[in-house]
Amino acid sequence: MNSRVRPALFAVTAGLLVLGGAAVYLDSASAYTPREASGPGAEPQTMEQLLTAVTEDVDAYWTQAFRDAGLPEPKVGYAWIPAGQTATSACGDEQGTVGDDAAAYCPGDDTIYISQKFATDIYDGALDEALPGSSQGYGHTIGDFSVAYLVAHEYGHQVQDELGLFERYGEQVPTMAFELQADCYAGTWANHANAEHRLEAGDVEEALDAALAVGDFDTANPAHHGTPEQRAEAWNHGFASGAPSACSRYLEAA
Repeated sequence: MNSRVRPALFAVTAGLLVLGGAAVYLDSASAYTPREASGPGAEPQTMEQLLTAVTEDVDAYWTQAFRDAGLPEPKVGYAWIPAGQTATSACGDEQGTVGDDAAAYCPGDDTIYISQKFATDIYDGALDEALPGSSQGYGHTIGDFSVAYLVAHEYGHQVQDELGLFERYGEQVPTMAFELQADCYAGTWANHANAEHRLEAGDVEEALDAALAVGDFDTANPAHHGTPEQRAEAWNHGFASGAPSACSRYLEAA
């Protein structure tokens, strides 16, 4: 396994956004209901809790999917970096760290890194002027299911790693193929959550708008992740099919 970071959620990231390291509290009730939440007040109250709850939810989905396919249980670490702080990573910068702009899966240490500041800015819509799609009028990011889309997308890269897809296709297909497949995988998880009646009105739109917002237009760049329309289509394809096998099309077509 190499130590090169899988491309982050979008190709053109915002700069470092430094803030104090206190816990970031969510300013409204969560609409999406994590698998383990039950009873009044059980919903996540902080960004750290939301990131953890979504990851555990997505992990439970993929654990069952792998079990059904006769595969070993997927295992991944995660680090929710407090605002203004850094974490050591095999996919870090010259100092070996990632910080406030982190939103990526690192195959070198099998860990998902997401900055709580970055996730909070997604939740609040504060990054819309910086994201490649939304800055051009495509979609927007706001709400808990925008954050859920972010987590499920990065977990999708871990699934690719578990299945050996980086090694099998890494030199044959562009970065965009892996990104669209990860979007599709995120959609299959959302389909499962929806089938369990854990989504509410507006959640699907939040995910689709987030996918549009992170799409980019730099098609000549090897790190191009897909246009807004391509990314929204990939998530929606996964959501409509509900089958991870349906997401193979993005690598096979490339």
